[in-house]
Amino acid sequence: MAGASERTFSGRSALVVGGSRGLGRAVALALAAEGARVLATGRNAAALAELRMIARARGVRIRTLRSDARVRGRVREAFRRAASTVGGPDLLVHAVGDYWAGPLSRLTGERWEALARSNVTSAIHSIQEALPRMRRRRYGRILLFGVAGGESPRAAHHAHAYRAAKIALLVLARSIAQEEAPNGITVNMILPGVIGPGGRARGNAPLATRIPGRRLGSPREVTRAALFLLAQESGYITGSTLTLSGGLLL
Repeated sequence: MAGASERTFSGRSALVVGGSRGLGRAVALALAAEGARVLATGRNAAALAELRMIARARGVRIRTLRSDARVRGRVREAFRRAASTVGGPDLLVHAVGDYWAGPLSRLTGERWEALARSNVTSAIHSIQEALPRMRRRRYGRILLFGVAGGESPRAAHHAHAYRAAKIALLVLARSIAQEEAPNGITVNMILPGVIGPGGRARGNAPLATRIPGRRLGSPREVTRAALFLLAQESGYITGSTLTLSGGLLL
């Protein structure tokens, strides 16, 4: 880690929506390690407690808030908490998105609405709350998460509804990127492939053989991409996608 005076995000504030576990947690920890003041939200109290424990073990501080990004009022509360504890935020990371796969015959209206609410509506709530503050400062970085291959429509066996939601999220991201570019605000997406702890395949060894890189991606690789897109120096990159898939779907 760089020295305190050299850390990339010193002085910046970040809200990581869905930061209690998975890639959201990894990005929250990486931002804190690079000097950002971080508030991470999540639905699960135990996962948030585990995040705080990991942060303490690494010598960084992360504030947490139990929240639900699918509910507009809870998102508004999270931004109020961010403003009063970490400031801003200058950086918004949206790492929310429930997954469902199954045959079309089992895709009920309720399942689809839940997927859309988790993956897309939650992002709309978060971005709408972030933009007024970012516009006033004429600075902002917004980062969303999609799925490898999600930059173009394609068949998706059993994961059709999930991928449809992620494509909708990408259209939203690019539209907002175009609108907000004059205000110094960027909006980008990371499209991860199959990510495993440390890149290890574990139970996905057969899948790893189908990936040209012959392994899974690691959370560290995803966080390096995230920090790149969130950095001040990346202000000329907006409306872009960055795929991390080891060559899958080429």
